[in-house]
Amino acid sequence: MNSDDPAVREKAVLETEKRLQFPEGDQEEDECRTTVNKTTISPPQAPMKDADEINTEAFLASLEKDAKERAKRRRENKVLADALKEKGNEAFVRGDYETAILCYSEGLEKLKDMKVLYTNRAQAYIKLGDYRKALVDCDWALKCDEKCTKAYFHMGKAHLALKNYS
Repeated sequence: MNSDDPAVREKAVLETEKRLQFPEGDQEEDECRTTVNKTTISPPQAPMKDADEINTEAFLASLEKDAKERAKRRRENKVLADALKEKGNEAFVRGDYETAILCYSEGLEKLKDMKVLYTNRAQAYIKLGDYRKALVDCDWALKCDEKCTKAYFHMGKAHLALKNYS
């Protein structure tokens, strides 16, 4: 009906009139038919009894199991990190700052939020004159505990050595 061609418009009007003359059941043979096939491949499953309760209980059980496993791993990693801290402290006392840094770094791989490892490593970096790395470690220690005075102390020493007075 929107066409500029009069022949196309005339054909559309005739087809519309044909459709209006014949009810849906009496359509001519040249028309195509559409049918719906309601074949189901698999019938709907019967609803499960208390599915929400079962899912909730299973979820809570797996959550509790995961929490226990994480707590166990954390305790084991804490023991390892403490041992590495002691080993690093011994190296620091001997003046072997590189070994101390390696031990503290290894401990941080086991337990990333142990502020004392960051501050001890910062102190070793200061002894080696690597003040920028010391500042980074102090920042990490403060992320673990914003009231960590040892981190502020070492940060001040590093800033003084870098002559950052502001």
